Amino acid sequence: MKITVYSSKGSAGKTPISTNIVLDRGYAIGTNENFHLYDDFEAIPESHVLDVDMEEAFEGIDDSIDIVFDLAGSMSKSAESIRSAIKQSHLVIVPIFDQANSIAGGLGTIAEIENLNSNILIVATKLKKNRKEGKRTQWTQTEAFKNIEMQVRGEFNYPILPLRYSEAFDAMTEQEQSIAQMCDSNALLNHSYKDVRKQFDAIYKHIDEVKNARKK
Repeated sequence: MKITVYSSKGSAGKTPISTNIVLDRGYAIGTNENFHLYDDFEAIPESHVLDVDMEEAFEGIDDSIDIVFDLAGSMSKSAESIRSAIKQSHLVIVPIFDQANSIAGGLGTIAEIENLNSNILIVATKLKKNRKEGKRTQWTQTEAFKNIEMQVRGEFNYPILPLRYSEAFDAMTEQEQSIAQMCDSNALLNHSYKDVRKQFDAIYKHIDEVKNARKK
């Protein structure tokens, strides 16, 4: 299974999503960033990290290899790393958060990549509840999610899943454990991170559905 996580707008949550998938599922990681955190992760073997220059294509990766491409940069004419990863991926995850530049960048990203790969999942990231939204408010019913959904539905009909803002993502980098792994090792963290864990379970369910569809 090959998965690309990409948006031309930075700080949308590409690396936290990619890292959690890699730590939970044991995937390899491909990146086009010169400076990235994966070199310092003892939990990710060096043999599972593939880094290329922006202008260099990801080549020779067999379809039997499970890998996540965590991509930075814009889709310029020389960005072969981005184009090659998207073309060969079985799923492209586009993170978008509720901020005008991120939404515009996310929509622009989808418009750029859907001719290369139309198997797209949008993840509404960094979701927060406002003062009027209590604990019982579903994340898909929050103002932030609804705004992203409304903007996306004006142009596209790809599935959208929620992913709340959480300190779990910083802890994940510090502990070199996935959110699920941290939850399983600490009852207090399990209580604190249970929402974001469930949201990743929904993302994994979508990934598995795409993977199973390939086998048919």
